Amino acid sequence: MRQINHKQLNELGNQLQERGLSLAFVESMTAGFMSSVWSLQVDAGACLKGGIVCFHESVKTDLLKVSETLIEQFTAESMEVTMAMLAGLKKLIDADIYFSITGRAYEGDEPNPHTAEGEVFLICSCEEHIIQQRLYIANENAADIYIETFNASLNVLEELLHLKWLYDHPLQES
Repeated sequence: MRQINHKQLNELGNQLQERGLSLAFVESMTAGFMSSVWSLQVDAGACLKGGIVCFHESVKTDLLKVSETLIEQFTAESMEVTMAMLAGLKKLIDADIYFSITGRAYEGDEPNPHTAEGEVFLICSCEEHIIQQRLYIANENAADIYIETFNASLNVLEELLHLKWLYDHPLQES
């Protein structure tokens, strides 16, 4: 079984705390796993605002206001729906950094011809910075796919924090 990168988690948690930044999650495939693991971070109370689990499509449409037409056109496991979930989250939770996650950790009862098992859609957003990743995690174990997704989110967060730092600290001309 894969391991959560606790060292990177705590380093990023410290950076968030030092910079006074907060996190919020909207999760479909991972069903709360991402925010749950963040709650294990040493200083989670200083940065974790909360999360929304929208495993069922009705939560996406009713709470997050994702268009049923968008889901029908692209499926619930798509970058387009992941972006729409992010927009809905931003209206519900005030945070600095947002994550939105959909995908397929296992085949399930309803095969999807558009999304393969182990395909994950991950978006991280802070102000005008948005990083989108489409991951392909080859593994038959859904738990490993969740852990790989979490570790990938840490890498995305690290990249986003670097971009935000560069934006907040432009190079000075001499």
